[in-house]
Amino acid sequence: MFRNVTLYLTLTLAIIVTQVDCAKSPNDILRYSITRYGYPVELHKVTTQDGYILTLVRIPRKSSTAAPVLIIHGLLSSSVDWTVQGPERSFSFLASDAGYDVWLGNVRGNTFSKEHTKLDTKSREYWRFSFHEIGLYDLPAMVDYIRANTSSEVLHYVSHSQGGAVFLIMASLRPAYNRKFASVHLMAPAALIHHGTSPVFYSTSRLDELETLAKVTQTYEFAGRGSNSPINLLDLAHRMGLIPTDLLLTNVWFFAGHHDSINRSIVGEILANTPAGCSVFQLLHFGHNYVAKSFQQYDYGWTENMQRYGSRVPPEYPLQNVTAPVTLYYSAGDNFVPAEDVEELADSLPNVVHKHKIGVRKWNHVDYLFDMTVHRLYRTIVASMTDQRTKRDAK
Repeated sequence: MFRNVTLYLTLTLAIIVTQVDCAKSPNDILRYSITRYGYPVELHKVTTQDGYILTLVRIPRKSSTAAPVLIIHGLLSSSVDWTVQGPERSFSFLASDAGYDVWLGNVRGNTFSKEHTKLDTKSREYWRFSFHEIGLYDLPAMVDYIRANTSSEVLHYVSHSQGGAVFLIMASLRPAYNRKFASVHLMAPAALIHHGTSPVFYSTSRLDELETLAKVTQTYEFAGRGSNSPINLLDLAHRMGLIPTDLLLTNVWFFAGHHDSINRSIVGEILANTPAGCSVFQLLHFGHNYVAKSFQQYDYGWTENMQRYGSRVPPEYPLQNVTAPVTLYYSAGDNFVPAEDVEELADSLPNVVHKHKIGVRKWNHVDYLFDMTVHRLYRTIVASMTDQRTKRDAK
């Protein structure tokens, strides 16, 4: 009987918590991620050329003479991850404190950018994008919007992982955008990834099965949020104490490499909004590039490749067109974007102003967001932005 009562109370609590979570709109979550720390916030809706409606989060510094900074998250992430460590530790607040007008992007398909002018998120057509379209459409739309709504002609750019790959896509395929950046800071840019050793790459031998599963189930969103999503249920189980924090971290380390660097007190806050979802086609694109050992456009198969590209193999992105001043940040312990791949990428870019290799041997891919000492790296980036601004003003 006691067991039945406990089960009943647990289920009741789960329903109550789930209902409370559902009452929080994405916009409310974004505002709270900033205002909880006493900073001002604005939400801006930006529509891309192909109809996706994105949410930009702004921490305004309207009297600032510094160029605005656009911050772009990686795969399965969102703007919230740049705030979760709070003042003095999160990049968004450090940049704001240094006098920068901060803009945090949310790319198509994540929790906070799921609107479209015509398409429904339940349709395959909505999810038929990879990170190629994010670089080709999302970033230019954000850049144009920020330039139109500030007094600055140029921006600083800071990103993690996929955020670096999409910048390189934009700058290589739409090279006119290169001159719109005062500085570019790419942390673990997920362009070349063929030296990756994470267990996640084991699945690249079964990419056809992943695509078939998506077609059969008509489910093209991966790790999305919602009242009945597995990720939300995992979050709920963790909050209820059914899944220990250390067990969660053990699973993270299995994929990213063991580095006990995350403050246990923020794990619940991270899980509340991360992962934030993506398209299955983003995963497939990364998988194709890993197998091909190339940073290339989406592989649709021989027949469709011939129709789209005029060749059986997708074209590589023309990195020689990336003339914006790029600084690369990487580490030996990153098994998603290894040091060898970043160094190879650097050799392909014509204007790498600095390569910053992190000295911590176990520094992994998620440490760029959640390591307890990552604020030191962020301060280095802010100082670099300020230094480049000073040099530009002195000319």
